[in-house]
Amino acid sequence: MTKTNISEDKIKFYNLHKSFFSDLDNTSCEVFDKKVIIFENSNENADPASVELELKKDGIYTIYYWDGYSLADTYQTIDYNSAIKQYKRYAKKLAKNLRRY
Repeated sequence: MTKTNISEDKIKFYNLHKSFFSDLDNTSCEVFDKKVIIFENSNENADPASVELELKKDGIYTIYYWDGYSLADTYQTIDYNSAIKQYKRYAKKLAKNLRRY
């Protein structure tokens, strides 16, 4: 059975973080009941680069991609599987950008 809850997929998100960000020491992954975030641990940047998936009260999954300067992309869907797919794309993009800088 496919899980449709962020907190139930906690291991999946931690493994995603390990696979994309294993060579980057300054990143973290935090999973909450209705939110997961991968972000850059940086004392130098007040608005660190991050990607987050959040379940809103109205049942809409919202994915935010922050590039370290401003909100770069936002994606919303009611389908959990498409939200996971887009989250993975943004996480891969974030890892690529962090390696560059």
